[in-house]
Amino acid sequence: MKYSDVSIAATPEVLKRKLGAEYLKEIEIHSSAFTNGKLAAGSAITKAGKKSAGNGSDVYGITLNDTYEDNPNTSVIVAFAVINGANTTATSSDRAALSNLYFE
Repeated sequence: MKYSDVSIAATPEVLKRKLGAEYLKEIEIHSSAFTNGKLAAGSAITKAGKKSAGNGSDVYGITLNDTYEDNPNTSVIVAFAVINGANTTATSSDRAALSNLYFE
């Protein structure tokens, strides 16, 4: 019998607490948002599917899951959620602009 040890990297948990009323929107991520074919969960995204400028002026939501370039479709959290602040790359300006999200 052959056995191989496989390690699978877990997706960071972006939601700190599931409230059951998280407001998610489907979005297609623009190719410019990917780094090495991946966009990490917790990234601040614009309505156009691009990475936010970081100044709070264009942020639409926070990506729920890791997203890969070969399938750029994902969901962003836009309201009524508690986000694990340690697992997001959103700047403080982006966080302030997302007034319906709570970062802990």
